[in-house]
Amino acid sequence: MTEAIKELLYTYYIQPIIGDTGYNPINTITWALMLGLMVFVLWKILKKLGIVIDKRFVAAVSPYIFVAASLRVMEDADWFLPPIKFMLITPLIYFLIFFCCVAILVILRVLSGPNRINDYVMVFGLIGVLWFIADLTILLRNEAIVNLWVLFAVIGISGMIMLVIYVLGAKLHAKFLTESLNVSVLTAHLLDASSSYIGIDLLVPSYSGKHVIERMIVEYTGSAAGMFLLKLGILIPVLYLLDICFEEQEIELKNLVLLVLITIGLAPAVRNTLRMILGV
Repeated sequence: MTEAIKELLYTYYIQPIIGDTGYNPINTITWALMLGLMVFVLWKILKKLGIVIDKRFVAAVSPYIFVAASLRVMEDADWFLPPIKFMLITPLIYFLIFFCCVAILVILRVLSGPNRINDYVMVFGLIGVLWFIADLTILLRNEAIVNLWVLFAVIGISGMIMLVIYVLGAKLHAKFLTESLNVSVLTAHLLDASSSYIGIDLLVPSYSGKHVIERMIVEYTGSAAGMFLLKLGILIPVLYLLDICFEEQEIELKNLVLLVLITIGLAPAVRNTLRMILGV
């Protein structure tokens, strides 16, 4: 029994991280459950600190998504050796950035007050922006830009689709499709789908998907274009349910869930796009 457990842990959890081979059904479910636990823990921490989870806070957290993605690209470029290398592979990098964000928030919250840090949320966001700029500068100094067109293609494709959705939402008076945080969620995932489509279908040599469903779509259809339909088919109903299920007094919990959805889409989108631009 002990050997069987060791084999299971190695096959489904350790090897995918060591070999950076992506996800399988077992670890995908496990990481999803752990994500739910992290959301609960984060909710408790933020409430304990008295931090308001509003649109401004979501904006302040967003730069750290770019930080995680840029560090992931550094790992993709083989800049690091074990064990640091393993800490920068998904999902461990998300845990790393999570703890860094919480630590920075706690320090800033403790230091906030009269004659000290008046706007700790702004300072928190600024630290994330500066951290990402530092990462991006290091990347650009050490890696050559080989596919700059990818940046415009990813933004262009996702932007056009999002514009159509927004216009339809406005005409149909579907406010959940035009609300700013919901638009951010859809945009983040459309950026992810666009980067996957360009990397798998258009680039030579092409990239391959590491997510279970993504691999299945490519295997059975021969294209990653199905990611657009998959994401919209899941996210639009989810956003509608969030819109009708959360009461006004639960808006902060709803915002936290939306932040998580933004992170799940934007992090791989930025990573994929940076990888393709730099040819990593």
